[in-house]
Amino acid sequence: MSNIVEKPSLEVVKEEESMTKEEVLNCLIAIGVNSCNRSYEASHKDLKESFLNMALKDIALTWNHLDDTIKIQVITAHSNEFREWIESR
Repeated sequence: MSNIVEKPSLEVVKEEESMTKEEVLNCLIAIGVNSCNRSYEASHKDLKESFLNMALKDIALTWNHLDDTIKIQVITAHSNEFREWIESR
C-alpha cells in the first residue's frame, strides 16, 4: 500500500452577484402574475387584471420574468398605447 496522499485541488469560484431589492420584488411580482393566470379563483383573476391595467412603465420592470401569455395580454390591454408607439416610429 502506498502512503501517498493527494492534495485536494482548490478552485476559485466567483461569488454570484446578488439581486437588488427591486429585482427581487419585480421577479416575485412576475411569478405571482404568472400563477394568477393559471388560477380559477376570482381574487387571482382580479389581481391579474389589476396588473394588466398598471402603467406600462411599471409592467416593464417585470417583463423578462413574465410568461408569454401574460405578455400578449399586456399588449392587448394596452393596444392603443402600442399602436401609437409603433406609428410614431
